[in-house]
Amino acid sequence: MSPEDRRGFKLIDLVIAIFVTAILVGLLLPSLNSARGPDRRIQCSNNMRELGLALINFSSSKNHFPNAGTIRDDPAEHGGDPSLSKLYLSLMESGQRPDVAESWLSNWVVAILPYLDQQDLANAWDKTVPYWWPTETISGQPSNAVVSSTSLGVLRCPYDPTAASGQGNLSYVVNGGFVRWPAVPLGWVGSSTDGHSQNGEVLQWVPPGRAWQESQAVCKKLGVMFMGTESGDQPWDITTTSADISDGAGQTLLIAENTLAGFSEGNLYSSGRATNWACPLPNFIMFIGSDNVCVSSRSPNDCLGGQLTPLSPQRDGPGWGLANRVGTFENLSFGQTFKVEGSFPFANSGHPEGGNFVFCDGAVRFIKSTIDGSVYARLITPAGSQLPAALAQGALRGDWSEDL
Repeated sequence: MSPEDRRGFKLIDLVIAIFVTAILVGLLLPSLNSARGPDRRIQCSNNMRELGLALINFSSSKNHFPNAGTIRDDPAEHGGDPSLSKLYLSLMESGQRPDVAESWLSNWVVAILPYLDQQDLANAWDKTVPYWWPTETISGQPSNAVVSSTSLGVLRCPYDPTAASGQGNLSYVVNGGFVRWPAVPLGWVGSSTDGHSQNGEVLQWVPPGRAWQESQAVCKKLGVMFMGTESGDQPWDITTTSADISDGAGQTLLIAENTLAGFSEGNLYSSGRATNWACPLPNFIMFIGSDNVCVSSRSPNDCLGGQLTPLSPQRDGPGWGLANRVGTFENLSFGQTFKVEGSFPFANSGHPEGGNFVFCDGAVRFIKSTIDGSVYARLITPAGSQLPAALAQGALRGDWSEDL
């Protein structure tokens, strides 16, 4: 064989080897990616288990769960009227006012830092200034803005496509019930367009003319963690104890995923302020069930229109089924393709077909996005059986976990 033939043979071998390698890579990559999927879901559930345990340990130590978000309120300004409070103004996108934005102190993540082996960050945190405060206030410690921009792996799901490298990301949110603030239970209007959802009307959980405190008492039975104040002694400061979870800790949701929580450079939902894992605004830190449950023949915000009245002890009112309904703009993970942080205050996972949830007993379960709305509503409410007769929920079936 001539030298030219031998050289040609070697070139052919090389071409064949490259071709075979390309085929093998093409065959193996999907398998490798599919193998990584379960690993990432496990990592996500482990993160959530750690967060759930931290919240439960906080509750055991303090005898109640922390505020979902903490905002400074001044009785001299609001005089006991929730519509004049900084909490309400924060919901109404009034954060461009310096006095409102300066009231945005912290949230549940900051409260549990010591329970996450983050005592150094907890020591550096100044509770007297907002989460976004840019300058040092404690000698020798970084500013709140620097602390809350620290990237913590336990706060980020590997499936969160909106997480930014090296930022204060947050992929997990706490159970707020069916409203973002019980004292003034504003509805939320979902949208098919990213960044176009907005505040709705005040939901009527009690008959017209009743005091706001009665509505707040009903809404307290609908969720686990709520917006509160720095002092903790304002009329709208409510917290949940273990005794308040009368439906059972193992049947009540505590934490969900939301890829549209946490870090942003600032947008409509934060009045232009940058956000991170310490931001107290409800759209960035909690999840709610769809308030479509309050749509009646009389009004889109009439929770007492009969649709939530139980049909029998074991058959809830059909309206509860709208807590999660495929095809609506507030369905679980409907916002999976959205990018605007804070625009979708509902459970919203990056996982295919559903998301991880933590229950109040610390258990982590995967719930499909197609879960029956009535079952989902019962899992959200810690005291659904204690609601007024026109709203009361029955107990979950013994095999309820099969519905997940």
